[in-house]
Amino acid sequence: MPTTEELAAYDAKLAAAMLADSPERPAVSRKRKHAGANPDNSEDEEDDDELPGPSLPPSSDAPTGDSSEPNSNMVAFARQYATHKRLKPSQVSEVEAFAADPLAARQVKLFTLVLGVNSKLDGIVSAQPAFKVSPALEKNLRQLAHGITISSRLSSYKGELAKKHLLNIVRKSRFDLPPGIENVPSDWGLVKSRAEYHLTQARATFKKFLKASILPKADPKSHTNIFALGQRFVKDTETVLTVELCARIALMRQQYKLFPGDDFWDKLDQRLAWIRKTAGYDENKISKAFKLALADDRAEHGRTADYTLPEDAVIDAWQASVDTSIDADGPDA
Repeated sequence: MPTTEELAAYDAKLAAAMLADSPERPAVSRKRKHAGANPDNSEDEEDDDELPGPSLPPSSDAPTGDSSEPNSNMVAFARQYATHKRLKPSQVSEVEAFAADPLAARQVKLFTLVLGVNSKLDGIVSAQPAFKVSPALEKNLRQLAHGITISSRLSSYKGELAKKHLLNIVRKSRFDLPPGIENVPSDWGLVKSRAEYHLTQARATFKKFLKASILPKADPKSHTNIFALGQRFVKDTETVLTVELCARIALMRQQYKLFPGDDFWDKLDQRLAWIRKTAGYDENKISKAFKLALADDRAEHGRTADYTLPEDAVIDAWQASVDTSIDADGPDA
């Protein structure tokens, strides 16, 4: 393990690389594909053609109060409107009878119907099975956890930040979640628990990849090169390996060599925070830090002659949507 003096010297080297004025284009590409917006985003509306309202007598002759005299025009309108809405004949008759009732009788009937509907709704809700995370939602949570953990836009791997990014995407996409589940603490708590689980699993898997890429007491040139290591990170996904992701993984491996224990992800988060702060949160300067980490990794692990970095690789649309959502939340959301 490097000495304290060597680590301090490397930090000074990294800070100098970030703060150096250079017209060079950052080596880490941020090219992305963005899916075009759907121009036809309207929804079909229910055919609700308006019929002319009932012809009421002049206001001076209109019935007032709780009159027992039915308005023939109102009854005729009720029959016409109910028929237009394709009600059954028996229902049309009920509407006609309702229209002919005095005002007080109509109010009592309406209140009685409301109570009846509430009773039926209570019965439906109580009969529903307890909420469970479906296999489809589990798959989506697992994929999102992977996409967030390898995102170049993520500023912190542990804590609440990554989970907040994941849950915000779930809120927007909905998947097969029932409406209003966020307002049911027990059900939403289950979704949050599974999200946290899949983020933890993603971190554990990536840490195993890092460990396996560095053979103990072996010639560093026999280590897994950064391109092959990156391919393991995106295996069985639709995510494309880019230079930017390779640089991100290079920084992970650099920190894993220094802190291979249980505090690895905490130390990596601290390193990311230090880089961002030292660079003054300037994206161009931050990219220089990752450029240096990638260059150091390539020089130390594997043989550069064995591979070519994917300079022209363009991030796929799905991963770009994940990155965009993280950006929308803000780096310290």
